[in-house]
Amino acid sequence: MPSVASVLDKCPYAAGESLKRKNIDEKRQLVHELSNDSDSAFDVLMKWGRAELLQVLCAELGERKNKTRLKKDQIINKLLKVVSEKKDSSTTTERNSKRQRKNVSSVKTTKGKDTLYCTNLACQDKVSREDIFCRRCSCCICGDYDSNKDPSIWLACDYDPPFTCGFSCHLECALKSEKSGIKEDEPSHAVDGCYYCVSCGRTNSLLECWEKQLTIATETTRVDVLCSRLVLAQKLLKGTEKYTKLSEPVGKAVKCLETELGGPLNDLPSMKRRGNVTRLASAPNVKDLCSSALTLFDALTKIRFEDVDATSLTLILGSEKGTSSKGYIIHYRVWHRKASEKDYTEKLTCALVSPKTRYVVSGLTPATEYCFKVVSFRGLKETSVVETKVSTKTSQEEETTSSEKEKQLALKETVIEKAVGVSNGESSSDRGLEFEDCVGVLRQLELGGNVDTEFRLKFLTWYGLHANSDKKNLVKGFVNQLVKDPKALADQLIRTFSDLI
Repeated sequence: MPSVASVLDKCPYAAGESLKRKNIDEKRQLVHELSNDSDSAFDVLMKWGRAELLQVLCAELGERKNKTRLKKDQIINKLLKVVSEKKDSSTTTERNSKRQRKNVSSVKTTKGKDTLYCTNLACQDKVSREDIFCRRCSCCICGDYDSNKDPSIWLACDYDPPFTCGFSCHLECALKSEKSGIKEDEPSHAVDGCYYCVSCGRTNSLLECWEKQLTIATETTRVDVLCSRLVLAQKLLKGTEKYTKLSEPVGKAVKCLETELGGPLNDLPSMKRRGNVTRLASAPNVKDLCSSALTLFDALTKIRFEDVDATSLTLILGSEKGTSSKGYIIHYRVWHRKASEKDYTEKLTCALVSPKTRYVVSGLTPATEYCFKVVSFRGLKETSVVETKVSTKTSQEEETTSSEKEKQLALKETVIEKAVGVSNGESSSDRGLEFEDCVGVLRQLELGGNVDTEFRLKFLTWYGLHANSDKKNLVKGFVNQLVKDPKALADQLIRTFSDLI
């Protein structure tokens, strides 16, 4: 660490001589060297001109101009403080980056017991002897965990148990893995908007992760965070054909920043990555583009259709992650018409309230395009109006898909029954009739239109794998009391157990 005296010996202009001939980087380097001895540094910097001191201070703060009215000694104190804080911050960051990601292939054994636990202090979950890392908190590709885990840069296998493998991975690792189907530097036409779980191979959506990147980019005040999140959002939908409307605003935002910063966002010098977003001339335009992309995403996921047949379909409102989790209730009013008709009728198709946002629309005409209009309200305030189109299937297509659905449902129920048969150490003879009765009741409720397939499968999975004896007795009591009123029974089961399953 050079002393002030050695700095003055090597650089006599450090004391005020010929400073104007030196560029800003050389001046900053001098200040950093002088700051090692703050007492002597103050005396040396007092010989500098106020303009030079302000120039260095602005460079350290990432600002273009600083119209401060501080006195010269106050500017010096502030400059030395900023430099000192940066040194402490860089040392801490370097130390944390080395400790951030840790390998958990080693597990620890509790004293007196033969039980293995994850070494991550924030997790400490039980680890199977067959697993080389903890499936709850570790990346299934690199096997490491993050000390301060940021969910926005992780991908998880998003299926419901028992169909999910339960693994997750770093987004960075997935981009580098060929098994994921997404490639960091090439268009991913094969898995447009999706990726393959590296562990089990199931297809999962990337859209929720994409939304997280843009949300953070919209809210951040740091240039480095804005750049990194936009780069990730661009990579997730690179080469997309299905979601071009979402990728276009992101591409424009990236180009705006690259034009102002003078190069690719993932290869910028540290000087340009530092600073506040509000100092960028393109910041308002970039933020608007990010917001417009999120608005398009919201509209894209606000109206979804499932089980589209020749004469009926299931309408689902709200994004997949749900609206009720945000702490407020949303009301929806829905109209539909044939695309060939000019206006919607005054009669509502349905009125829904979150979180119950599913509705079966029947009485449709085969092979016909329909328009759906959804107006959402939060309290008395109208929050959005969204329109979309969907086409019903032909009668021939419905016959083909119905047989495929039956096969898929049969396969899922087989998986559930097998999982139930081996859970909790119980044999099939101990619980077979009880579970079969539950399956029969839920199947009848589904056939009667009182519950949907998703609820039936989730309920049976929970009932077989996780429900304790008290919960099972409660279900049995509901069935015995309300078996003659299927609608009341379905409402009771949904109201009581939705949060558990």
